[in-house]
Amino acid sequence: MDAATRRRDDGGAAPSTPEYDAFGPWVDPVRTAEEVPPLYRDHPLDLAASRLVLKVPRDIARRDATPDMDLYDHLLVLGPDRFTALSRRTAGDAARRGARAARRAEGRGYDVREVPYDQVAAVGTSIDLLDGRLDVHALAGASVRVRFSGSSADVVEGFVDALRSLAWPVPTTGDPAPRDPTAGLPGLGRLDRRALGEKEIGLVSAYREVADRERGLKALAAHRRRVVQPVGGGLSRAIHLLHPMTVQAAVVASDGRELQVFGRRDWLARGRTPVHSESRLVLPLERLTGVGARPHPGYRDVTVVTLRAGDAALDLPVPADSDAARVLTGLLG
Repeated sequence: MDAATRRRDDGGAAPSTPEYDAFGPWVDPVRTAEEVPPLYRDHPLDLAASRLVLKVPRDIARRDATPDMDLYDHLLVLGPDRFTALSRRTAGDAARRGARAARRAEGRGYDVREVPYDQVAAVGTSIDLLDGRLDVHALAGASVRVRFSGSSADVVEGFVDALRSLAWPVPTTGDPAPRDPTAGLPGLGRLDRRALGEKEIGLVSAYREVADRERGLKALAAHRRRVVQPVGGGLSRAIHLLHPMTVQAAVVASDGRELQVFGRRDWLARGRTPVHSESRLVLPLERLTGVGARPHPGYRDVTVVTLRAGDAALDLPVPADSDAARVLTGLLG
């Protein structure tokens, strides 16, 4: 077999394709019609009018890919007036059952989700080693979740910045400025990298990196990770001694237009294994429609703050006595 072919399950040889030759774990921009994955080429796509188009590969090893497979799970389009996600359909989690099952799931088409820019409620990203996730929340309807390789975190970050500039652009001269619910809150200044302890240097650095680019962003609250106690009785407490539950550290920041929350993927994490994940949530304050707070049902001294923007409901568990709880619950006055 030469380098231009790859053996199919039925024993035949599939000719190579440019898409297969270039396939890897990377999220890539799409600039020409030839770069659009074949699965999505029947969708009306105006590349010239689009701000940015990205293709997100399937989470499979290169050795399990073949030229006759649909190799991209998503096509993400920032068009003139809306965000569009084209997502490959699968028969359940065929990929988990091996390469053969994944190949049998081919040819099932794709789903289309369109969110007009004025209906985008919030956008969140998280990275845990090489496991990346992007969530675009809508004021009406389901959110869009995209998994990607953490090796493309910078590409996805650029996508998020472009989406923000289109979905809630900076007001031009003469436009009324939106009310700033954080105007009376004192900032924490430029947080030292060790402000939340040695274990949170990465988290604080992630905030500082964004704040250095976005000069109006200021930290309003920050707290260290904290071991919390279960509500239950003796057995729960005994388990907790062996595998303690920790509410993770976070930084809450704002520039008066957006709320940004920097934390970990899992707000509550059990055990003593080091936590390396990072997450970032960005929400335009003018689209915030409700804020609620309730005690966590399983752990003492933890408040679950729920931020609502239309249909989107974002739960943020934080220490009950923290500045984060006070700032978040006071956003609507």
